[in-house]
Amino acid sequence: MDKERENIPLTKKIKRYSKRILGLVLFCGILLLTRIFLFQVYSIQGNSMYPTLENGSIVFVWKGGFALSAKFFGTAWAYREPNIEKLDLVLFANQEGDLIVKRVIGLPNEFYSIEAGRVVIDSQLLLENYLPQGSFTSEPDNSIFLNLKNSPFLAMNSQGRIPPGYYLLLGDNREYSTDSRSMGLVPVEKIKGKVIFYF
Repeated sequence: MDKERENIPLTKKIKRYSKRILGLVLFCGILLLTRIFLFQVYSIQGNSMYPTLENGSIVFVWKGGFALSAKFFGTAWAYREPNIEKLDLVLFANQEGDLIVKRVIGLPNEFYSIEAGRVVIDSQLLLENYLPQGSFTSEPDNSIFLNLKNSPFLAMNSQGRIPPGYYLLLGDNREYSTDSRSMGLVPVEKIKGKVIFYF
C-alpha cells in the first residue's frame, strides 16, 4: 500500500490537496460571511436583563437587514430596513462601542411617558410581565449622554415623541440597567440585530 502511495504522480497529489484546501477556504468563507451578515452568537455580561437573561446567558442574534459593524466598512451600513417590533430583544452598540442587549419599548414616532414608575406608550400603559416583581422604572437622567460630545444618541425626558430612526430601549432589570434613560434614544444604525433564541 505504501508503494501505491509512492507511485501516485506529484501532479495528482497537488490536485488532491488543492481541492481539499479550496474546500476548506470556501467553508471558512461561508462561515465568515454568515457571521458578518446573518447570525451572531453572543454571551450576556451582567444582569441588566434579569430575569429574561442572566449573566452568562447565550443569545443567537439575527443580523439580516441591520447595520453592519463599522469595523468592516468604516461606517455603519444598513442594506435594508430592519424589522424591529415592540418588545423585541435587540443587540446594539453603546457609545463606547460595546455590544449589549436591551428590550425595545418605544418605536419611532410613538409618544412615551414614564409616570409613577411605569411606562406609558401612546397613552396606553405598557404591560410588562417580563419585569421582576415590584420593579420601578425611574425617570431618565441622561447621565452618560451628557458626558459625550457629538453623540448619535438623543437625550430623553420623562416624556416625549421618539423621532424617526430612533428607539427607546430599556433593560428588564430596571433598577440595575444602563439603558436609554441614561444613554439616550438609540439610532437605528447602532442596532446590530434581533435576538431570536436564547438560553
